[in-house]
Amino acid sequence: MVTTHGHPTYGKHAMTLEHHPLPAATSQPKGATGIATGVLAILGGLGFLAATALHTVEFAYSLILLAVGVIAPDIDLSVAVPVFLGIAAVTDLFATALLASGGILLLQRKRPGRVLTAVGASIAFGFAGLVLLVPWIGSRFAVSYSGFTPRIGSGWPFAVVLVAAAATLLLALIQPTARWLDAGTPPRPRR
Repeated sequence: MVTTHGHPTYGKHAMTLEHHPLPAATSQPKGATGIATGVLAILGGLGFLAATALHTVEFAYSLILLAVGVIAPDIDLSVAVPVFLGIAAVTDLFATALLASGGILLLQRKRPGRVLTAVGASIAFGFAGLVLLVPWIGSRFAVSYSGFTPRIGSGWPFAVVLVAAAATLLLALIQPTARWLDAGTPPRPRR
């Protein structure tokens, strides 16, 4: 065995990795997690857009009922209801903006989309969890104002939001999504 530049050689045609490196891997990371995160974020944004509209209508209607309640004391509506509905509408609006813009940016393979999606999913998770964990808030939210809005008598819609938000958050934070974003958009072939 003969050594060349500190590397052992076996015969006169021996090659080392230093002189002939292996070609760099050209495959792109699979985009399943990134694409799934983007799609879930956009769907979540659309869902929260609908919730924003619903909560805004409920908020306005509850204010009307409170005003009428001053004149007609037989209407029993806590002041906490419009406060909660106002907070819900604003929270839904933030979640809509963060999830929808984050999902679109993720599908464009832009890194800020991951952050926006994670923050939006965290807000959705926290709000749905709060409604499920605090029965007082949940019971106030389930109020139907004279049949004008749908009555939500159970927590299953919030459980669905909780699971979807957790899945979106998890997918946004895992490394395969980060690797897919880091790889960027593959170059387009020239025509």
